[in-house]
Amino acid sequence: MGADSSAVKRPLRRGLAPRAFEAGAFSVVTPASTRAFLLAGAFVAAPLSLGGVVLSAPPFPFAMAVQTQSVSCLSPGALVAVADSLLAGVDSTGRAILLPAADSIGGASLPAGADSTGLGSRSADAASAEALADSVPVARASLPAISSGPAPSYGLGVWCWDREKLRSTRAITLAELVSLVPGVIALKGGDYGTPSTVMSFGAGGGRVRVLWDGFEWMPLDGAVPDLARVSLAGLDEVRVERHPGELLITLKTSEPRGADPSTLVHVGTGDLGTNLLRGVFLHPNAFRGAFSFALDRLETRGPGLDAAGSLSGFSLRYAVTRGDRGGIVAEMKRFAPRTEVADLAAGLTRNDWNVRARWLLLEGLTGEGYFGASSLSGGPEVPVYGGLDTRRTQLGFRTQYTIGDFWMLGAARRSAGHGVPGETYEIASGGAHGSGATLDGSMRVERWARSYAASWRVRVETPPVRGFSLFAAYENGEMGAPYVSEHEAYLRSLRPGPPEPTEPLEKPRARFSDRTGVRAGGSFSWRGLDLSGAWLSLEADLLRPLRLGVDPGGITVAGGKRTGFEGMARIPLPLSGFVLEGAVQSWDDGFAYLPKSLWDGALTYHGIFKESQNLELWGSLGVTHRDLMSLSILEVGGDPTVPNLAMVPVSEEWYTHIQVRIVTLNLFVRWENMLGKANNLDFPDRTQARIRTIYGVSWIMNN
Repeated sequence: MGADSSAVKRPLRRGLAPRAFEAGAFSVVTPASTRAFLLAGAFVAAPLSLGGVVLSAPPFPFAMAVQTQSVSCLSPGALVAVADSLLAGVDSTGRAILLPAADSIGGASLPAGADSTGLGSRSADAASAEALADSVPVARASLPAISSGPAPSYGLGVWCWDREKLRSTRAITLAELVSLVPGVIALKGGDYGTPSTVMSFGAGGGRVRVLWDGFEWMPLDGAVPDLARVSLAGLDEVRVERHPGELLITLKTSEPRGADPSTLVHVGTGDLGTNLLRGVFLHPNAFRGAFSFALDRLETRGPGLDAAGSLSGFSLRYAVTRGDRGGIVAEMKRFAPRTEVADLAAGLTRNDWNVRARWLLLEGLTGEGYFGASSLSGGPEVPVYGGLDTRRTQLGFRTQYTIGDFWMLGAARRSAGHGVPGETYEIASGGAHGSGATLDGSMRVERWARSYAASWRVRVETPPVRGFSLFAAYENGEMGAPYVSEHEAYLRSLRPGPPEPTEPLEKPRARFSDRTGVRAGGSFSWRGLDLSGAWLSLEADLLRPLRLGVDPGGITVAGGKRTGFEGMARIPLPLSGFVLEGAVQSWDDGFAYLPKSLWDGALTYHGIFKESQNLELWGSLGVTHRDLMSLSILEVGGDPTVPNLAMVPVSEEWYTHIQVRIVTLNLFVRWENMLGKANNLDFPDRTQARIRTIYGVSWIMNN
């Protein structure tokens, strides 16, 4: 920002609430004019052309559903194989050819005079089978799948929860779920309703990303996403890739799988006035399309009289498909966390919408175009937000080509709005040859104004030989952080006295940070026993603050080089169903948001009973531990000549979770912080709940 513009904007800035600027997400400057460039035509034409193909295609009988999405957390090659196997069971009309034989329908026997093959009455049987097929409800086809990368693997740093696993987890929020990944910590501003995010390898601002059905869920009030604004309701899959330089979270929205509408109701209550209501309704044939609706409400009075809060929101999804070739999807999401904590922004509602068209262009080649927008809006209690521009738009295109176990993915995205990269380009490819090694790599380029940042990564895992396998990952490059330089320029403008001299114009501090990471190790598996370990190395020039309101005055700090190791163990016990699990990560020294060591362990049980498998039991007793941790915040009251970073104390929590499934009814109970440790803090003076019990039911109903 030039010196002239800073002088003009300074009086207006001082007239606004400093907290609004400390959130870092708001712009009062004139939006930059868009420039024509070569890819603009392709970005605009992609969604329109795909939509034209969908609308001009001949009608396809909505009979057979090729549910490639129902097999979650698989690699691209595995998804194509599943789709091919399902398609093999479809005849020319789109109906499944594996209909019951005529002699078994309704208990009817073969008619007299028919031979043992039943050919003597083929015409009559075919007519009755066709009549039955027409009367049986059938599911609507899904969009062709675009996978996010290789299958889950500790060696590759990939974890995934599909729809079934999401129903059995003890996590209530997305931040809690992602923190179940070894080496990932949740950073919460207090109890439910306060800002929260996650962190791994001390990545810092700009290095936590959320992709929701291919649409990037941009941070709007900080340098990392506020995961308090994301609900677990209505999700079919949560995928986490923990890279040395980035934490990537990929979400997939629920869509109807069966031929009938279905409803999921999840309700619970507990200590501290905690109440939970979560509902999902899926209809495969509503208004000639597939319809999904999800509602979530979580509230608590918090650990004090002035710490009540809530998380609430809903999402809508409507899809029109043309067989299994492709279709158009429209989505809308609205989330509104609320808190009574005095110095945190309250009353902000996030709105996201997008329209996507995805089509199977050629055998193995899928293309997708999308356009959407995200924004924050405030209620009467925060009128200052009503006059600030928070809208960010995206226009993008991505394609994936899969042949066997080899895949390639390309994506281009153009964004408009303040504090986000103008353009982003990504390419990735990988695969596995039979029982050979799994290898994949990617490259990403961001354009911020007239500056570019590029990063790349590669990872490999060998096949097991006598139970042993090796893995390695390398990452290098720069990434930009949203809202960083603008916030720091604002802080400089508030300093008393004359403006600081500049040479010749005041320039914002660089928003890019450079990082190199290495992870290499091995795994051993034998009869249910899993052991893994890895050597770690990180080198970063800068560490960015989070800018979520929970770290006011957060600063960019110098990085450094750190080495460490991590390990994981899964040990089955002689008692059937019981398993000991544990993970540890340790460093030679800490970073901001990277404690010197963290570990967790649990005794778990899982059992399925009855021949019908209609009785299932999960149980876990565990502990999580995090050492003393520094933050990108200056210590209050410290020596001004030798500033130190603020620290938060050791955090340790014991927990228990029990869940029982009876057919489609789940009963659960969860105990948090069973020993009542009082100073489990992620930020200074951000009190969290102590002992709390939550219990309730989750019920799946086919309507």
